[in-house]
Amino acid sequence: MVKALALIGSLAFAQSSSTPEIVKKLAPAVVLVKGTTGSDTVLGSGFVLSADGKIATNLHVIRDLKSGGVQLSSGEVFDSFSVLAFDQRKDLAIIQIAGFDLTVVELGNSNETKPGESVVAIGSPRGLQGTVTAGVVSALRDDPLGQGFKLIQTDVAINPGNSGGPLVNAKGQVIGVVTAKLRGSENLNFAVPINYVRGMLNNLQKPMTLDAMRASAGTTADVFTSTGYPTNWKSLTSGNRFQVKFQGEYVYAEPLLSDEQRQNAQRWHAFSIDELRKQGDRYVGMFRNGGTCQYRTLGNVVKYNQCKFERQIEFLSVKPDRIEGRINQPPVGAKFDCKKCTFSEPEAWQNFTWIPE
Repeated sequence: MVKALALIGSLAFAQSSSTPEIVKKLAPAVVLVKGTTGSDTVLGSGFVLSADGKIATNLHVIRDLKSGGVQLSSGEVFDSFSVLAFDQRKDLAIIQIAGFDLTVVELGNSNETKPGESVVAIGSPRGLQGTVTAGVVSALRDDPLGQGFKLIQTDVAINPGNSGGPLVNAKGQVIGVVTAKLRGSENLNFAVPINYVRGMLNNLQKPMTLDAMRASAGTTADVFTSTGYPTNWKSLTSGNRFQVKFQGEYVYAEPLLSDEQRQNAQRWHAFSIDELRKQGDRYVGMFRNGGTCQYRTLGNVVKYNQCKFERQIEFLSVKPDRIEGRINQPPVGAKFDCKKCTFSEPEAWQNFTWIPE
């Protein structure tokens, strides 16, 4: 299975550098990230931040790799890399190759990004290194989980292989990291603002292997697993799987997705997370989920809508071998109206039971 994402589109810059000039300036600093999970091949993109080989990419490009390397635009190959920083929520990573005197990108200020401005992307869709695509900034959006960061929406198309590549403004400055597309659409796609990468550069860690990165990503859950609570759970009601993290008086639960489910969630900008706080002998909180759906008008025109929901959830009994709770949500089988973001039946309390996997 080939993972990662790409960009395609059309653009004529109204000011500053022309598209060929931007490509000439940026292309030598854009790289192909390639590796294997053991059974699947992963392709992605990245861009050089420093002459000594620091590279920005998406975390999902490298997250599941057992081994991986980087190929420069010149064709030079580095068979391995280390990880200097990563951000799971924003899907960002900074990796390091043993480079010297490499061509680097110029970073812009994504806080100055405006809807309607011209943008271009350079990457490796399907491994086709140096592919140039273009469009405009469509909007600036809040992240779907409401955790306090922004996403850049752009109308350029995305294909497997360009995740982690740069989104560049008309001045030839990188303003975002290409991240995800909306499946079934050619103009609803997203990039993470580059200022988050700037922040990560100020907080680099000691070089980690890919295995060490995965272990570090699971540190919080592992700490609380040692208190007697497992990390992975399964619902006896629905069969869905969850990762549960106990952090002091708080509990966070997120669905454990297969590769296909994760890709679908990225394409549709879908999300789901539970956040609860201890109250007496119970945990009480909110279940937040949503994503982008599509519907047809009377004229058979396909339109898209982004729906978000917040519903009450309670863990009534929490033990190392069993979690019993309830959630206030529409009943199974209720019809969903994408245009109105409503269900055909009202919400009601439904019980559930989770057990360790």
